Amino acid sequence: MSTATFPLLLLPENAQRKVLNGFDVIQLMDASRINFSLLSNNAKQLAKSLNLAIDKIFLCPDDDFIEILSILEYEISVRLIFYPPESSTGIQPVRGTVPIFVPSRVKVEKDLEETGEYQNPGLSVSEWLELFREVFNHPPILNIAWSKPDCLFNMKSIKDTVKGFNVDGLYFTLDCGMDCAQLVLKNFPEYKKLFIDSPAFRNPVEYQNILIQNADILTIGSFDLDLKISLDDILLINSEWIDIISRHITDKMINRYLKHWIQGSNPRMEKMRIKFEPNRILDEEVILKGLKYRRTQPNRKRYFRMIEHEGVVTAEEGIDIRRKDGAEGTIVFETLNGNSCFVFYVCN
Repeated sequence: MSTATFPLLLLPENAQRKVLNGFDVIQLMDASRINFSLLSNNAKQLAKSLNLAIDKIFLCPDDDFIEILSILEYEISVRLIFYPPESSTGIQPVRGTVPIFVPSRVKVEKDLEETGEYQNPGLSVSEWLELFREVFNHPPILNIAWSKPDCLFNMKSIKDTVKGFNVDGLYFTLDCGMDCAQLVLKNFPEYKKLFIDSPAFRNPVEYQNILIQNADILTIGSFDLDLKISLDDILLINSEWIDIISRHITDKMINRYLKHWIQGSNPRMEKMRIKFEPNRILDEEVILKGLKYRRTQPNRKRYFRMIEHEGVVTAEEGIDIRRKDGAEGTIVFETLNGNSCFVFYVCN
């Protein structure tokens, strides 16, 4: 590449900045703009000086390629797909043996639509991650998403690739297998958030050792997953924020959970949300049966954030109950994005 490819670099510095200020973050994420930041230190600093930000960075190791997925404004995705230098031999490798490769070519997609493809200018995946961090002023934090049954990539190689970053969240999605997830958790024990949405995790009784992990946030389930979670499984969860999506949780089960909480169960739990299908009507009388409670006065309405990308849930009226140690919990019945929700949080 040369300045002929990017005549912008032939302009005076002030003019360069004015031109770049005309680009939004999406435009700067396409193939040519990323390449622009690779031209020189001056080009990188110029792109960085715009103070454009992305919300999240994901590393996604697949069977045959590697992705870096970035999320903007919690809804727009820009995906860089890295392909190995040689085509696959067709021989299935053994789990945990494939090293992270230096890509030969890169494909760029925005919201799953291809926007460009070009040769990799010699950067490793680790250097690409660092480029994203620098150009978009992102803190050294990333997430790793696992979507295949067998975790073919070597764990040490992945750990070396993300060296210098803190692994904030682990995502088990699509076809991620149970053995793969257990291997990941063994190698990345310092994560803060765990997101589970894979058919292999339909029955939590099969992975109770994961439920007892002391994550900051555990999000588990989806309506496609059809999570069959029991009261015993919920009582095992040792996370501060618990987010469950399941149509199998009954009003009576919630009532029994609250009675266990009053006796001291789930001591780390600060916020819980159980999301149901849109047509589910929660029976407040059944949920509160046998509980001593009082309704929150309007001037005591509270605001809290359950999951950052879904915004703020506003409690116009809450129902307070008290744990035997004196801690107060507040129940809220909400509709969020069309789904009925039971929300419970501890007031510290």
